[in-house]
Amino acid sequence: MSNAHERMNIERMAFWAELAAQAPELGIDASPGWEKEIPIGQGGRLKLKMSLSQDKTSVYLVARSPEATAWIQANLDALKKGLRTVPGDSSGEAGAGRWFRKDHKDAVAVRRQWPEMIRWLRAQHATVMRAIQEIEQQ
Repeated sequence: MSNAHERMNIERMAFWAELAAQAPELGIDASPGWEKEIPIGQGGRLKLKMSLSQDKTSVYLVARSPEATAWIQANLDALKKGLRTVPGDSSGEAGAGRWFRKDHKDAVAVRRQWPEMIRWLRAQHATVMRAIQEIEQQ
């Protein structure tokens, strides 16, 4: 494993620890890895995935069952409105199971960007939770 790869793993784990401490509502842990999945609906089968790339931070919905996929497809219009983004059909993201992907320019390798990354991830989580709750309460 290269030094750069090891450094990124260390940075990601440190970031997850910081996010877990500042955002307990997310229910994540400080384990290693470049992605975390947070259950947000459909009995835990609908998840918000948070991803830390070298050059950006991303969030998107993933369905972990055929029922969760069907739920997303049945609620595309309401999700588009609530999440203020598109499903990702034209980019291929939705076809790959990454629905409603949003990217943020800040990167885990730059620690001074962490406060903004944490703010953005918390805001995305709140937006997704609100959109799903509004749909489920209809």
